[in-house]
Amino acid sequence: MAGDILVGSIDFGTTYSGWAVMFSHEFESEPTKGFVKQWHSGSSIITEKTPTVVLIKPGGNELEAFGYEAENRYKELIEQEEHEGYYYFQRFKMKLHKQMGDTIDLNMTLSDEMGHKLPAIDVFAMAIKYLVDDMHDVIKDRMSGVIKKSEVHWVITVPAIWTDSAKQFMRKASEQAGIDDRKLSIALEPEAASIFCRHLSVEKRIDTTDVCIASFPAGTRYMVLDAGGGTIDITVHEVQANGAVKEIQAASGGGWGGTLVDQAFEKLIIDLVGKRVYQDFKQESPDDWLDLWRDFELKKRTIKPDKETKIVMKIPETLREQYKRKFRKTFKDAVESSSYAENITFVADKMKFDAIVFKKLFDVSLTKTIQHTENLIRDPAVRIIKAILMVGGFSESPMLQERVKSCFRGIDVIIPAEASSSILRGALIFGHSPTSISERVLKYTYGVRVFRNFKEGEDPESKRVMTDSGPQCMETFDKHVERNKKVKVGEPQIKQIYTPIDRNQKSLTFPIFASEMKDPKYTDVGCKMIGKMKIELPDHDGDLLREVEVSLTFSGTEIEMTAQDVKTGKLEKASINFLG
Repeated sequence: MAGDILVGSIDFGTTYSGWAVMFSHEFESEPTKGFVKQWHSGSSIITEKTPTVVLIKPGGNELEAFGYEAENRYKELIEQEEHEGYYYFQRFKMKLHKQMGDTIDLNMTLSDEMGHKLPAIDVFAMAIKYLVDDMHDVIKDRMSGVIKKSEVHWVITVPAIWTDSAKQFMRKASEQAGIDDRKLSIALEPEAASIFCRHLSVEKRIDTTDVCIASFPAGTRYMVLDAGGGTIDITVHEVQANGAVKEIQAASGGGWGGTLVDQAFEKLIIDLVGKRVYQDFKQESPDDWLDLWRDFELKKRTIKPDKETKIVMKIPETLREQYKRKFRKTFKDAVESSSYAENITFVADKMKFDAIVFKKLFDVSLTKTIQHTENLIRDPAVRIIKAILMVGGFSESPMLQERVKSCFRGIDVIIPAEASSSILRGALIFGHSPTSISERVLKYTYGVRVFRNFKEGEDPESKRVMTDSGPQCMETFDKHVERNKKVKVGEPQIKQIYTPIDRNQKSLTFPIFASEMKDPKYTDVGCKMIGKMKIELPDHDGDLLREVEVSLTFSGTEIEMTAQDVKTGKLEKASINFLG
């Protein structure tokens, strides 16, 4: 990062996003000091992150507003009956939460809340550009001089469980947003949070334990439970003698974050009024629909496990009228004839829930998270953890906090006061000190598809192909690294020599495959292609012994590859395309 005056971080979340910055001199004196942007809702609410809501002008090419401003502006447009043609996107990050081998490409589209489509890359890029520009505007106001874009190194955080194609998609969106590829790092969310909390004093906490990760001696293991709006991301770290941490178990988790609670509430409303009525309400009265969800978000954040009193929510008149038109019955009738009749009452314009109904909305999310954590703790490498570190916005939910504490009573649960911004703050430290993570554990076995000499009686005849190099076996898996292997960050894991199989070849192309198997033999059995790399062979003269030495580094947050043409000595970084 030499020459970079400033490191900026962006936490692009499913439900909330934000940015933070830290100057190099601040990092040297106090690594946790970074400035985190404060966002104003337009009412009395001030938060460290703003809703991940994008409002795009008709035509789909220009941003109108982002965050709280987008919510408020969209309501304004609706009130003035000028919202037609605008695009309103929220919670779209989960489109990138895929399983290995699922397709993510640059032609992917997103549907907004009203069903209108735009290219996904454009929506992500507009949101990132807004956050970058906002940082420069704020810093310009706070300082006498202007910070040039070339003086900022950006760190964007992504879930550790994301695929390589999802990470590359975020990099491409960031480039489209105007961030120089050489000035961009991708950090993993639970790692960033872990780095921040390694520097954090015991006072900056909301839990009551006196355990402090910063004071853990070398060899201590702890779990990082990063609970966001979209994903639950869990990893296990061990403290090293030099203060860095190494990964003990590969990151795992799933799409069980706070949005599952939202889905449960939406299902409750649909159970009451029917899907058609709810959809018509959303389409015809989007301002009231927004109000309903803002109200729910406030209730969701504050409900506690020991709450016994009723929870009251105002039900918009437009929703009640939609129901009445469709079924010729009142909304009160809908409640009283539903399966919720014992626990929900409707009086005037308010629905009153027994606390148990609201708590049940959390069941699926909490159950999946706890079950997964319990399965992890059965592993001998994880069983000896000293603490569970809870970070991410959903970790601020008293419901999740209580469930984790009650299910893992023998383990200290640590919740930093800045649970929602700990990822942003940790990403700043990572930007200034990328070696904060020393080792990672690989989730998959990685290799490339190659041709090799055909082995009579061993290889199936269907894979035999004749080349200038003689009979070759196609679809062979050439292993580079094995799953569950610990790899040192920044070090190439293996170097392999490859040669052409035909005299007229001008390049070597290698599809990269990943597998959950330890030792795959062929790429069409138990393997998924995750990307490909291509290496040009300049001035190729038909020499079948022309060697290219390839080294792959799997230890960083993204796979890197270098290739050296042995004949010319030319060394180059080859680009790996994970986006099809």
